[in-house]
Amino acid sequence: MNSFLYGNRKNLLLLLFGLMTAMAPAGCSTTAGIEAAGKTGWNQDGERVLGKNVVINNSSLAGDIEIVDLKSSMVGDMMKAQVSLRSKDRDTINIQYAFDWFDMQGMEVGGSTTAWKPFILYGRETKTIQGVAPDSRGREFKLKIRENID
Repeated sequence: MNSFLYGNRKNLLLLLFGLMTAMAPAGCSTTAGIEAAGKTGWNQDGERVLGKNVVINNSSLAGDIEIVDLKSSMVGDMMKAQVSLRSKDRDTINIQYAFDWFDMQGMEVGGSTTAWKPFILYGRETKTIQGVAPDSRGREFKLKIRENID
C-alpha cells in the first residue's frame, strides 16, 4: 500500500511541476527557444531524485536540438547541473545558453544576472553544458537555450 501511495504522490508532484511551468504568466515573454528544468526531490528511501521538465518555445530550434539528458549532483553544498544536447542537423548550430537558479520554494537565487553564453554544436554532435548554483540555496535550475542573436 505504501508504494502505491508513494507512486501516486510522485506522479502528482511531477504533474504539478509540469503544470506550474506550463502556466507561467502569459505576459512574461521569454527569449529562450528551449528551456530544460530540474528540481531536486527525494524518494521514499530518502534518496535525492531530479524531477525533469523540457519546454519548447521555438519549434524550429527544437527541430535542430534535442535535450538528451539532465543530471544534477551536489558538490559540497552547491548544486551542479549538467544538460546534454544533441544536434539533429548536419550543419553547425550557433546557440546561446543561460542558467537560472531557484531555492526549494521556487524563489530565484542570485537574481537574473546570468549572462547568455555562446555555444556551438557541430553537425550530429552531442555536447554537455554545465552550471553551478551561485550559492548553497540553489536546488532547482532552468537552462535556457536560444539561437545566437549576434
